[in-house]
Amino acid sequence: MPETAWPAPPEGLCTLPLTLETEVAILGAGIHGAALARELTLRGVTCALIDKGEVGGGTSQWSSQLLHGGIRYMLTGDIAQMREGLAERATWARIAPRRCRWEAFWMPHRFWGEGLAHRLGIGLYDHWGAERPDWPPHLALGQVPRAVFEADPRGAQSPFQGATAYADLMTWDRELTRDLAASSQALRLDFHEAGGFGEAGGALKTLRLRDRRDGTLRTLSARRWIFALGPWTDGAMGQWFGETRKRLRLSSGIHLWFDAVPGCERPWAIRRPKGRILFVIPRDGLLQVGTTEREVQDGWVPIEDTERAELFEALQANLPAIPWRQLPVRAEELGVRPLVAAGGQTTHLSREAVLERHDRFTNLTLVLGGKLTTARALMDRLATDLTGRPCPASRTKPLSVWDGQPAQIR
Repeated sequence: MPETAWPAPPEGLCTLPLTLETEVAILGAGIHGAALARELTLRGVTCALIDKGEVGGGTSQWSSQLLHGGIRYMLTGDIAQMREGLAERATWARIAPRRCRWEAFWMPHRFWGEGLAHRLGIGLYDHWGAERPDWPPHLALGQVPRAVFEADPRGAQSPFQGATAYADLMTWDRELTRDLAASSQALRLDFHEAGGFGEAGGALKTLRLRDRRDGTLRTLSARRWIFALGPWTDGAMGQWFGETRKRLRLSSGIHLWFDAVPGCERPWAIRRPKGRILFVIPRDGLLQVGTTEREVQDGWVPIEDTERAELFEALQANLPAIPWRQLPVRAEELGVRPLVAAGGQTTHLSREAVLERHDRFTNLTLVLGGKLTTARALMDRLATDLTGRPCPASRTKPLSVWDGQPAQIR
């Protein structure tokens, strides 16, 4: 990965000593790495959180920014994964209320039968996800009244006849990741690039680190090692250990941000072919839309013109009353999802996560795949496996705030 792909380090110096020792070293300060650092701190275990960039600065800042059960899983029949997500959604609402906001999402339907199917499926989704701490009483769920639906400009001239509202939780993933890191006592080694590893007796022992701010070299010793590198896992394993096995397959999705459109008050989730969802979400005084899907080879890739074109075509086909091509694009972003390749192959993919114990290094575990909503639960399980100590407080203890100031999603 070229150095220019990573954000430039900030000014200032790291004051940590040149030789460091900890019980657990975590490489990757995304949502999984930061969540594990919190879990280990809750259990009284020392750890270091290492990243070539900033905390929450990679793919963790370009997800859908939703903590959800996965309404699309109703379509694919993956009910177990959906219910796990719904349970974790409630946990996030308890521990991170300053970074979360409940919303009533509208899923529009094209004809009566589809509307009935939506009401039945969404009814089950909201029934199984009935635990909604601090749910705003003014948000209505279920069938959207006809007059309310027709007042939204997205419904005009569209193929939709109505909509069903369901509950989900909005967040800001980068800030959530940083709050998890702030809730730990980890040695924070952001903007440190991993160099050579020292090994002995079939185990990793040390890691040489270069501070990207001033070139200072540090050596970290640890008893256990966790790689939570997201889409950069395969590349790192090849660079560091010469491994050619592909554990992941990478899928990208884009979001475009437009000026707010008057009357578009509720977020929409529109069903598309192959189980995909087109989101149109008002937030921060703008309108966020996405996402498309294509296979990519790395965690840092540019948006292709074909992706923008496909997204504009989807918007025009579903919401033709809004002049999408005339609206200025205020921002655009591309996130890469690491999908687990079953059995080391790439013919079967899953949004589920795998904790893989490395077959060469007995003290190394790789976090493969996963998603924002269930990251805490997965790292809770990993920390329990590492320490033998469960921690119920993980589901209830509020997160600290990264910047020390009261924060609320806008």
